[in-house]
Order: sequence, then C-alpha cells, then structure tokens
Amino acid sequence: MIDEENNSHPITEEDGQTPSSKLLLLSLVSTFFYLILAILIFQYFHEENLKSVFEHGYPVTIQLLIGIISGGAAAGIIGFIINRPPVSEILHDFYIVDMVSKLKLSRFDRIQLSAFAGVGEELLFRGAIQPLLGIWITSFIFIGIHGYFKFTSVGHMLFGLTMFGLSMLLGYLFEYSGLIAAMSAHAVYDVIMLRMVQVEK
Repeated sequence: MIDEENNSHPITEEDGQTPSSKLLLLSLVSTFFYLILAILIFQYFHEENLKSVFEHGYPVTIQLLIGIISGGAAAGIIGFIINRPPVSEILHDFYIVDMVSKLKLSRFDRIQLSAFAGVGEELLFRGAIQPLLGIWITSFIFIGIHGYFKFTSVGHMLFGLTMFGLSMLLGYLFEYSGLIAAMSAHAVYDVIMLRMVQVEK
C-alpha cells in the first residue's frame, strides 16, 4: 500500500533516521556556499583579502580556549532559559528547533554539523559581513535568517532576544579575540545545544 500523503522531512529516511553521509554532504555544501559568499564579499567590498580576517586577535591556542569557555557558558545560560517557561512552552514554534529535535543524530553528526556551522557561518557573518555593517546589524541579519524573530508572545520575544545576545557575543569575540574564537564558541555551543534538544525531545 502506498501512502497518498508523505509528511517525512526531505533529509530523513522512512524510519526517521538521517544517514550521516547525507548530513555530512549537507554540511559540506552549506559551508562551501558560505565560503563562496565570503570570498565574493571580500572581492567587491573589502580592501583586504579573506586571509586577513584570521590575522588579528590572540594566538590560535588562546582563541580556542576563549571560544570553548565562551561557547560552553553560552550554552549553559541559554539552556537554562529555554528549559523554563515561557520559552519552553513555545520553543518548537521555531522551525530550526522543531526540525532538529525530530532528527536522530549520532555523536559524529552533532560534532560535524556544529563544526561546519561554526566555521562557515562565522566566516561569512563575522569575518565578511560584520566589518562592513557592524555587530548590531550583522546580528539582526544572522538571527533573522535563522528565523528566531517572532513577536507573537513574551516567550517568542524572549527567545529571539536570547539568540540575539548569543550573536552579539560571537560578534564581540571576533572583534576582541579573533575569528577562531568566534568559530570555536559557535561550534561548542551547537554541540551542546544539539545534544540538549535531542535529550529533551
């Protein structure tokens, strides 16, 4: 018997399991897309080349340490907020949260998704866009693209403000510590939150 209506997610199989190879391909393609956009922005709007964004800030090991601590602290604070009313009551109204909570992710999936997102998104938003538009406008764009702005209740607005604060943190990490710090903080935050959302589902 063939189902007349297929409500499955496009990246999942019939049993709800998403192959790691498909998720990895998705990460590679999206990161390549972010890289191309960043290169184009530097080509047409910056005087320096893309390499220059890695040349300011602390040494790489210090940046990694700052990023790991910052990402872990941000995940702890945001995890506390999203697990309590009013945010916990509306969390699944946000498409990204709802989609991720339905996926069956392995440890490898969580690590690679987080690492590629941290590298690709921070390279584009903090490395290429923020020097042109500043931390505030870049954060508005970042949160808007992720679909975190909803104004239908206090919970929705609080979650949006919380995620905006996270984006601001990443912006300041880039500004004062370096791009590697922002990338590593983003990746650590995502790893923890992906695990948290999976556990809570």
